[in-house]
Amino acid sequence: MLIDKTHSKKDIISLFKNHGVKIDPKLSKAQIVNSLDFKDLKFNDRIKNISEFNDYLKNPSPKQRPNAQQKTEIMFKAKKIIKWSNGGYLNCGTIYSTDEEAYEDIMSIYIWGDLSSVRRACRLYNNNLKCKNHVNPILSYEVQEELNNNKIIKQTHSYKLVIRVSTKDNPIVISFD
Repeated sequence: MLIDKTHSKKDIISLFKNHGVKIDPKLSKAQIVNSLDFKDLKFNDRIKNISEFNDYLKNPSPKQRPNAQQKTEIMFKAKKIIKWSNGGYLNCGTIYSTDEEAYEDIMSIYIWGDLSSVRRACRLYNNNLKCKNHVNPILSYEVQEELNNNKIIKQTHSYKLVIRVSTKDNPIVISFD
């Protein structure tokens, strides 16, 4: 089986785990590739059959992985945009002298949306009333799924019942927090 080198060991293990096949994480990537078994795969709406599964593994990984130098540049630009937005979007020459410079920076980093700083920089840039265009960060499927799950968890409310013991003067008090 030919697997593109951009797929990491962790990616392969999680992909097979999502499709119902458990792989021992102690094995090396080469051992995992040599021992892959496609018999017990369970497909979902994203990968519907074995040919799509093979195509996914043969093509480069959709996950975004910048190298160390790229990540340093991306984080610096994201921090500049965050600082600029927290400062009230002022173009006084210390961070940006024009809105066009901020737009150029955000357009150079929005493709790395898997990084939380880039997502925050895009959100803050979009809050600017003078922003040139609305910029949405590009997210991989796994990060989008994780963000959706976190949003669901944050929306869930759990109420608890509190009963206070009464005294002669006060009746029983029941409250829900």
